[in-house]
Amino acid sequence: MDRITFKHLPMIVKIAVWLVFNNAWWSLEEFVIDRIGLWKYMPYYKVANACVWDLAVATITALAVWRASGGLTRATVN
Repeated sequence: MDRITFKHLPMIVKIAVWLVFNNAWWSLEEFVIDRIGLWKYMPYYKVANACVWDLAVATITALAVWRASGGLTRATVN
């Protein structure tokens, strides 16, 4: 049985992977950062609202998924 690389998976799977990692961040944000009060030590963080931290995590996970799916690959010339 051959292995399938991440870049050969359908786009819906890649979007689902991105969504899972963002959901993990949102859960961490809700159950740890907001409830314990760590938001006091995070600049530009807004409790129970979208903030710069959410945008940063979404961007980082999107770039990681894009990179894993073969983004920025060089074309080889034979």
